[in-house]
Amino acid sequence: MTRPPVGALPPDVLRRIAPVRKLALETGTTLYLVGGAVRDLLLGRAITDLDLVVEADAVVFARRLAHDLHAAVETHRRFGTAVLRLPEGERLDVATARAEDYETPGALPRVRAGSIDDDLARRDFTVNAMAMRIGRSNRPDFLDPFGGRRDLRARLVRALHPRSFFDDPTRAFRAVRYANRLGFLIERSTRAAIRAAVAAGAVDRISGDRLRREIVLLFAEPDRAAAVSEMAALGLSRTIHPALASDQGVARRLRRAERIATQTGRNGSWLVYLLSWMGDLPTDAAAAVARRLNLSTAPAKAVRGWPMARKSLGESADLGAARLAERIEALDDDSVVAAAAEASAPLARRILSIAEAAPQFRLTIRGQDLVAAGIPPGPAIGRALSATLSARQDGAIQPEQELAFALKAARS
Repeated sequence: MTRPPVGALPPDVLRRIAPVRKLALETGTTLYLVGGAVRDLLLGRAITDLDLVVEADAVVFARRLAHDLHAAVETHRRFGTAVLRLPEGERLDVATARAEDYETPGALPRVRAGSIDDDLARRDFTVNAMAMRIGRSNRPDFLDPFGGRRDLRARLVRALHPRSFFDDPTRAFRAVRYANRLGFLIERSTRAAIRAAVAAGAVDRISGDRLRREIVLLFAEPDRAAAVSEMAALGLSRTIHPALASDQGVARRLRRAERIATQTGRNGSWLVYLLSWMGDLPTDAAAAVARRLNLSTAPAKAVRGWPMARKSLGESADLGAARLAERIEALDDDSVVAAAAEASAPLARRILSIAEAAPQFRLTIRGQDLVAAGIPPGPAIGRALSATLSARQDGAIQPEQELAFALKAARS
């Protein structure tokens, strides 16, 4: 082990791990800071999550720590892990140093207690396979058996071994995610290993739930267009649907969707980006995407209905405000944002303006109300509803005045 030139741990990290270090020293337990926290420390990035490993029974250790700190603790005996939630709202993850093996590609690993060397060897990428031993000194001993610091300097995401993506094919999506987040490149042999796993069908064996979780996390990264481009280049997009691709049109839609989603407060919804990526996929392909990702009811409805939603709003340039508002109100927010990202600039502005006003200025009347009042079906009803909506938006009338206003407009 060597000492890293980064010097002492930052005061905030020292504060957060102080009670853990105290208990480790009292009990003679070897304690390590591992994984993403070490990576981000070396990169000078903010450290949000602290992952700690002990060469002992983490469940027993965590329960005693929770008692000392008056913290809530959630333990997972099968995996040798525990999560502590401190009274101040902070979280600590503690795990037993583990070795693991995979019975079948894509399955969850079988784990057993091991050493810190075993634990680092089971990790996904070299930049996540570093550790700092936390002892009495504020200058921790540094473990880097796979050259993670070297790859940080070279800005590379590198797998620990060629079979990594057969053991756990979701690591292929994580490679794309880390490269996107850190501004790194996926190293050449790692790219080849991902393609080999794709060609062998290992990635296709990922369950719908695990695949969906990876896509959700990917679409939380800063550059969705780059993520989609990389997935397509590596063949990963085919495991969602063979028709999903990446080209300049996809990139433009995704970047525009990012801007619109931010403006409308929908930036946190991954579904916006999935729909934008799907583009003009036909109905049967959209249904297949929903099945592959094992979507729950509301997202599945949005994905299956996307082709019709896209057509409905894409062909609405000549509609009056009321008719367009009706189409918008029939759709979920994600579909509206994704459709606006595909529309011409004037139509997109109109869609978003009406969508923003719709909850506040939703008409209480519909076309059938005018028919019931004696107006024959026809274009006059659409014009009347459009005029009524405009009057509501302008503050000229109140909800109880809508029917009278619409009837007058229809007859004029």
